[in-house]
Amino acid sequence: PSLPPSLPPSLPPSLPLSVVSNGGATGDVHMSNFMGGKFDFKGMVNRIYALLSGPRITLSARFELAVFKLPRSDLRSTVINKVHGSLMTEVFLTMQLPSKTLLNVQYSPSIPYTAHVLVVLGEQLSKTILLDIHSTAQADFENAVHMSIVKTSPIKEFAYALRVSDSAWNISVTAGSCLTIHDKVMRFVNVKISPMPAAFSDPVAPHGLIGQSLHDRFAVQGKIDQYVPNAAGEVVTSAQGEGAIEGTMEDYEVVGGAFSGNFKFSRFGAKNASRRNVALLSGKKMMPMNKNFEAAALGDRLPGYEPSLFEKNIS
Repeated sequence: PSLPPSLPPSLPPSLPLSVVSNGGATGDVHMSNFMGGKFDFKGMVNRIYALLSGPRITLSARFELAVFKLPRSDLRSTVINKVHGSLMTEVFLTMQLPSKTLLNVQYSPSIPYTAHVLVVLGEQLSKTILLDIHSTAQADFENAVHMSIVKTSPIKEFAYALRVSDSAWNISVTAGSCLTIHDKVMRFVNVKISPMPAAFSDPVAPHGLIGQSLHDRFAVQGKIDQYVPNAAGEVVTSAQGEGAIEGTMEDYEVVGGAFSGNFKFSRFGAKNASRRNVALLSGKKMMPMNKNFEAAALGDRLPGYEPSLFEKNIS
């Protein structure tokens, strides 16, 4: 099959091969872009950051800081007593239908078998739809957007996912859980984004922490946290996507409400937008290895963590 039109037929043979991220055990939230490059992004406490922004879609996540111990199976746990990292604890999705109606979707891992969908029909008219695995598990909107809540494991209690798709994007948000240093359960989400044909042909190049990589010629490797403990045996992660993203962390913070989609590089409602210039990024350039053009944002793997089915599929 032919490659998307944004990719050249050949790349310089001298570039090293990229290793596709599988959301490993180190650092803060681990992100992999569409070409296979990786970077870590810690974010700030209780801030919402844009992962994907297009003319009719905005996908954002709330970031929370987390303190945890490495599992005993990790050899680094012999010298590292505590890690200060981060997790994504909530997802916000805004989509525009052909009729211009807006869908605002909120998904929280605290009740992973439900999702709240607000259908905004006008400035003063809206209705709420509850997607629930036990009743209304799926919904279609104007034959353009499909949403569903699915069970991802027959034996794990909280193994659920929100799946959303249209002609441009296929998004999966899975719920996970972990144990903190106080052996308390903390729930988080993982996000996988797969572009569909319409995403490549859209005159608006997408943006966001993940979305901006769709038309890259190379996989770009950004800053990744290294687990080097201090004298007290603690690690504090700090990577904020340096080298792999345009601008800085602050440029991706969503302002004006969780569903506003407002941030520096927003593409929501745009008619035309150019792809980013990879040459201006300081990260290491590698040959793309992610043939499926899938990208993901994965949480730290903490003690008690169980990988979701989609994580196993991209490992």
